[in-house]
Amino acid sequence: GAWYEAVAAYGGAEDDATARLYADAVYDFLGQGLTARTAGGETVRVAPRTVEPDRGKLERAAGDEFGVQSTDYAPALWVPADASNYTVGRTSAITHVVVHVTQGSYAGSISWFQNPSSDVSAHYTIRSSDGQVTQSVREKDTAWHARSGNPYSVGIEHEGYVSDPAWFTDAMYRSSAALTKHLADRYGIPKDRAHIVGHVEVPGNDHTDPGPYWDWSYYMQLVGGSNSGGEVRLTFPAYTSVSTGSTGDLVRAAQHLLNQQGYDAGTADGIFGSGTATAVRSFQTAKGLTADGVVGRRTWTALLTAGTKPVLQQGSTGAAVERLQRGLTAALGRTVDADGVFGPGTDAAVREYQSSRTLTVDGIVGSGTWGALQAGR
Repeated sequence: GAWYEAVAAYGGAEDDATARLYADAVYDFLGQGLTARTAGGETVRVAPRTVEPDRGKLERAAGDEFGVQSTDYAPALWVPADASNYTVGRTSAITHVVVHVTQGSYAGSISWFQNPSSDVSAHYTIRSSDGQVTQSVREKDTAWHARSGNPYSVGIEHEGYVSDPAWFTDAMYRSSAALTKHLADRYGIPKDRAHIVGHVEVPGNDHTDPGPYWDWSYYMQLVGGSNSGGEVRLTFPAYTSVSTGSTGDLVRAAQHLLNQQGYDAGTADGIFGSGTATAVRSFQTAKGLTADGVVGRRTWTALLTAGTKPVLQQGSTGAAVERLQRGLTAALGRTVDADGVFGPGTDAAVREYQSSRTLTVDGIVGSGTWGALQAGR
């Protein structure tokens, strides 16, 4: 408990109330235990422990300055970002809502927006445990959250990590959806997936949030809109198994690909029902795969790479390269950037795949390598 004030200072907040919010969140994590994955793929676990925070001079810091209600959205608290982390005013009308995941804590994100050196902000942040909402930038101003999407969008951060679906609680979904519905009604934003998008879907961005575990079907249902209307997302950092009862963007991608190949999965609505299961089994039978109705590694590999077989090698670009890169992500079980450019990283992935499947290891994707991929090997 004696480290409390040092922890609070580490958060970099400009006021005591937010510093206390940050430190309390850290102590909550220590009390509950924590599992996280590093950028290098290493899993770090902190066991739960008994904590007794000694808040010292911050004991009374939760008062008047923090918790003032937002004038834009009544349920939200108002904790302003530093003025150097957003632009006053807008150059475009508000036409989109962008969904983010913080890759950190609620309090830490709010505190980071107050750090004048962070060069980042979002309009709103949603807490995982109870759906509490804090606003950091007024809607009339331009938050710095989505590069090219900043001028025309409102950014909503969600506490958690893209790799851990446990953060995406029902309280969070419902609170965020209520906010998004409010924004859509206020600004005339169509309630569809062309206008309510993930960070990963905004042009010119290199982020992957909200990630494969964000349940778009449920979220759009809560918003009261449609899960269609936007382009079907095909690129993911990982292609996890989906089967009857699964929902979300991975299911929608599988349905789209099945329909594209002539296997009727019905509307690509992100809901894995009996029609999708039948289409999966038909596809699997045609490819010589186990017809179990589960879209696992082998079925994903075959689905993602189905189509023409142009010869590809370093220097190649275009949609066929993206198709290859997605297939390699599924086949190898690791992310291969699907940027449509066959560079050194894709060359290494191709050689790794060829070696592991006892193919000629030359880095060239010809009929043999395409054939293996399209067979789900």
